[in-house]
Amino acid sequence: MGSSAIYKNDPGLVDRLKQGDESAFTELYDQYHRAIYFYILDYVKAPQIAEDLVHEVFMKIWEIREQLTITASFSGYIYRMCHNKAIDALQHIAKDEKLRQEVLQWLEPQLQEKDQQLKEHRVVYYERIYQEAISALSPQRRRVFLLCREQGKSYEEAAAELGITRNTVKEHMGEALHFLRNYLLKKGELAFVMIILGKIL
Repeated sequence: MGSSAIYKNDPGLVDRLKQGDESAFTELYDQYHRAIYFYILDYVKAPQIAEDLVHEVFMKIWEIREQLTITASFSGYIYRMCHNKAIDALQHIAKDEKLRQEVLQWLEPQLQEKDQQLKEHRVVYYERIYQEAISALSPQRRRVFLLCREQGKSYEEAAAELGITRNTVKEHMGEALHFLRNYLLKKGELAFVMIILGKIL
């Protein structure tokens, strides 16, 4: 959970929240807001998006307060919510051009590093993860992906070479792109995701 602290809440604080006690909700918000903001920011990079997601998390907690089932700690519960919310946001950002541009504005200083050595290390890292993601595809799906995206073959050409139908090639490509997108997003490094998504979308 990064640098965030594990808070020792009053055992009755969550119970008060579940009963609709607004002061208990405010106390939890005050304790966790800053830490989970930076936790989510590590994923999405853009401060305004991170702040919006923090508010969504707390709004959801308030909405479902009566149904809250916390088996270990509130800390573990809220961080799981934040993790899931951040992954969902990354998937949404990857599909939304406006959001991608907003995030890229914040990432620009990172993507334009002046130190050439750092750039080279970053490229090597990106390529390694990209190849790792491709290797995780099934053999046939990997062959289809490499033929179409790496060698630039049409679906018809790939189908003829592999002895399968064009529709089968299309299905393999759709599943491959879906898998690779999710695989890369789960790494949580958005600068990396943006570069690789640009390569495979």
